[in-house]
Amino acid sequence: MKRLPFVALASWLLSCAAHAHHSNAEYDRSVLREVEGELVEIGWRNPHVMFTLRAVTEAGGVEDWELAGLPIALLAKAGLAESMFAVGDRVKAAGYASRRRTSMMVNNLLLANGEEALFYPESRLRWSVKPAGGQWARESVNGDRRDLYRIWSVADLGAYLTAARAVAFQLKPEAQAKMAATPPTFDVCKPQGMPGFMLNPLPMGFVDRGDHIDLQHTSFGVVRTIHITDQPNPEAAVLSDLGHSVGRWVGDTLEVRTTRIGWRYVDDDGRPQSENVEVAERFALMNNGSRLRYTQTVTDPVSLLEPMTVTWDLIDAGDAVIEPLKCE
Repeated sequence: MKRLPFVALASWLLSCAAHAHHSNAEYDRSVLREVEGELVEIGWRNPHVMFTLRAVTEAGGVEDWELAGLPIALLAKAGLAESMFAVGDRVKAAGYASRRRTSMMVNNLLLANGEEALFYPESRLRWSVKPAGGQWARESVNGDRRDLYRIWSVADLGAYLTAARAVAFQLKPEAQAKMAATPPTFDVCKPQGMPGFMLNPLPMGFVDRGDHIDLQHTSFGVVRTIHITDQPNPEAAVLSDLGHSVGRWVGDTLEVRTTRIGWRYVDDDGRPQSENVEVAERFALMNNGSRLRYTQTVTDPVSLLEPMTVTWDLIDAGDAVIEPLKCE
């Protein structure tokens, strides 16, 4: 299949042009809109899949719709492949449209062969009885391992998305004013910092290095260092995007405290955070090591009225290596 120019993408869920990040809030999730036309561009590349659909307007003109999907790694695990799509195909799309541009979070795509590609866990068949993709929940493939040191994937992407969308950041008035005054612009080809970096459904792996643990992430191939041995005055560490992380084992749970975070945003919507932000994480082995429950609690006395907590489960999906997802 011919690969056409890739349009730069936004956050881990959505996309936009010009290498700039836009909030998911621009998409109207109250109405599922339909458009029909010809696929004129396919960007089956990292960090997200993109399509351009050319539709005919009521006035007889044409308009190009940008259809934004999830990263290749997630779509592949759900049963979708590049070979299912071809430039020139006549398709029908359903999704949540942008309030300010011809862009859509694509949920469903009716293909020329009558199959219907399902792009999100909440996607349901609209026009066909032949689904393509949609296997979003998985079970652990390794029943023998009991330790942390392997590669973990989100067990149920639908449950993860529900948890991520339910996160409630209660900003203090000063932080709200700061966010309104200086809306951020992110380079989508560079990783974000803590804590937002960990709000990510892509696979992650742990490697025991003795005095520290390497947390290797699919997203941009980033490696976080989690110090296990006593650290001399960790509060004196240099500010950095990922901060300074110190961990300890409490039974089968790795507890991690991260401070000295220089990244200015608590999430990819640009909510501000201060240098006083602290992130507490728990990686709890469950069900005899077949599941890993991740919990993140963010505390910032300067920006947040109260701590923010989110949690979801991961499983050993059998991946042998971390394959970094980078811009192409």
